Amino acid sequence: MLNNIPDIDAIIDSDSRPELPFDIELRQERFQCQQVLRDLPGRRLVIKALDSAGKAVIIKLFASEGKAQKDFQREIQGINAVKDSEINTPALLATVKEAHGSALIYQFIGNSQRFQLGDSSPERLKLLSTLMLTLHLDGLYQDDIHLDNLLLNGHEIVLLDLGSVKQSKGGKALDKDTSLTNLARLIAQFSLQEQMTLKPLIEMYYHGRGWEYTEDEQQQFTTRLEKVWQKRKSQYLKKCFRPCTMTFYQQNFRWQVAAKREFWQQSQIQSVDDIEALFTDAQILKAGNTATVIRTQMGVLDVVIKRYNIKSLGHALSRCWRPSRAAISWRNANLLMFMGIPTTMPLAFIEQRFGPLRRIAYFISEYREAEELLDVYQQRMPTESEVHQIQDIFAGLEIAQLGHGDMKAQNLLLDAKGKVWLIDLDAMREYTNKKQAVMANLEDKKRFLKNWKNPELEAFFRVMLQRQKIRL
Repeated sequence: MLNNIPDIDAIIDSDSRPELPFDIELRQERFQCQQVLRDLPGRRLVIKALDSAGKAVIIKLFASEGKAQKDFQREIQGINAVKDSEINTPALLATVKEAHGSALIYQFIGNSQRFQLGDSSPERLKLLSTLMLTLHLDGLYQDDIHLDNLLLNGHEIVLLDLGSVKQSKGGKALDKDTSLTNLARLIAQFSLQEQMTLKPLIEMYYHGRGWEYTEDEQQQFTTRLEKVWQKRKSQYLKKCFRPCTMTFYQQNFRWQVAAKREFWQQSQIQSVDDIEALFTDAQILKAGNTATVIRTQMGVLDVVIKRYNIKSLGHALSRCWRPSRAAISWRNANLLMFMGIPTTMPLAFIEQRFGPLRRIAYFISEYREAEELLDVYQQRMPTESEVHQIQDIFAGLEIAQLGHGDMKAQNLLLDAKGKVWLIDLDAMREYTNKKQAVMANLEDKKRFLKNWKNPELEAFFRVMLQRQKIRL
């Protein structure tokens, strides 16, 4: 550390990293670091900063030892691989190699957004197809392609994270198997319901490569996509239970914690006692034997904390070896968000432990001002938008082979903007057997229909759910 300005290794280490904003000096120029964009603890860090002229830049920092320097070399190789291609990438402004780490300084692209289909689907599908065709015909592919690496800047896509760009031998166009696997990886980044609208993208890509998109090809690609999707889902859920950019994770003798990293940094929670103290003056939403639910403030966020109580010694013994219902809720809430099924934002789960034995557990989610559907529809009939949203939730669960397990109307919320949310996920199960998944979905629908004492409303919802082939 020179003149109280931390070096690269010190900034990458979260224990020695100064609070934002802080200064860093690279190639005798001082930069003010304002925002952490990605954080791979102890390895690399991506920061938005201002240069000495006040211009925004992106700085990727790499630790001096271990895998980080391999990451740095791969990034350099990726930059060199795409330089003669027509692919849009951020301009590289400077390369820094020091004893205490390495850095790459990139142009910041303003007025851009993470790629999403939005309302301009046909135009954006064409952009995606053009991107993939350009890469593959130039013998290039991004091994870790995902939507966070695609920026929509006006009417063009900008490719980020060049460290995962690979090149074929001699720069020849990619072979069919590599090309289609990479295309499947891109499509797998979208929700299951969005994937059902992406057939034109696949057809455009096949046409661009001069390949016929026959029924046999369609079936083979569907199988390939399913395999890639399942792998991506598994990797995402693993990230919810290990330290990474999105997740703070800690497990020791006294507790296990997984949380959204940004939330945890502002929560100032140091122990289970800190969580328990929040229950003293909080608004109680539910007070039961098995669970207590409160609304309170943590940092700047309005949150809901669900504490899973231990009723007796026998109950404690039955629960201590199994994953807590808080951990199950955390996994399921993250899974629904991954699937594109609306649920309140999961923020953390905490298990009080005595070594390997689990005790009381807590699940924390974002509070959303909303009414239960049971209360809303006692006053009026559902709107067309609300009907479509409820249908989409059931369809999403069916496609994902999920059974909610407690689909009462109190577990569906309607907010002031007319958005429907699914909550209370500790009984939700994922099925690998399709028949079991269909039966679980049917049970969810039957439970939903039991809510309505008004025969007219019950008949209305029965008709709404008739898209299911199994008779209710």
